[in-house]
Amino acid sequence: MKIHLNLGKWSYEVEQNEESGQLEVLRRAPIGLLEKAVQYAKAEASGLVGSVALPVIEARKAVCEGCDSLKKVDDQTWYCKSCGCPEWERSRLQLKWEMPKATCPFHKWTE
Repeated sequence: MKIHLNLGKWSYEVEQNEESGQLEVLRRAPIGLLEKAVQYAKAEASGLVGSVALPVIEARKAVCEGCDSLKKVDDQTWYCKSCGCPEWERSRLQLKWEMPKATCPFHKWTE
């Protein structure tokens, strides 16, 4: 069975070897601009419909605080250096934490 996953700025296609059980990388490619635009649109649209619960926001923040990809400009302006978003108002982590469809590029956010 082939599996497609995005980690950081890369997209992978992997398959589990039936004999060894190991995952084998079949294809690795940078995540394209179109795919990033679709992810962004889904996250923004989900924020218009509603927000995640406060415990989820706090859990996402805690994950980001311990991540090497965190860029703190000041107490109110945090960015992820690995998600591929430009540093502008709508890509601040404080906003992304509230968006139901926003994701961590390393899949560290759980609901």
